[in-house]
Amino acid sequence: MEDIRRSKTVGEFCFAHRFSKSFYYELKRRGLNPDELEILGVKRITPEAEEAWLARMAALAKTEDAKLESERRRAQAAIAGKAAAASPRHVSKRGRAAVAPPPMRTRRERS
Repeated sequence: MEDIRRSKTVGEFCFAHRFSKSFYYELKRRGLNPDELEILGVKRITPEAEEAWLARMAALAKTEDAKLESERRRAQAAIAGKAAAASPRHVSKRGRAAVAPPPMRTRRERS
């Protein structure tokens, strides 16, 4: 059984939290990554740093800015959905084929 209290590499951390490394580096660019410990060139995330990061993310999610951003994205998605449905290329506007495809021929008919 794996020891859950050991430090993790960036890849293991991403796998454990179900997001990609590119998302991790986006978090890092924004200053939202967990504290890293570098050992011989390998970045590790300690269990304590992971717990502190989870607490920080939970607190951030409760802020007014996060709620406003969530509302903005929801509204933007609704607008995009309406625009897609209004498009003449939307799946609901595609008609059936005007002519039915020819019936399949049997082996005897092909000869």
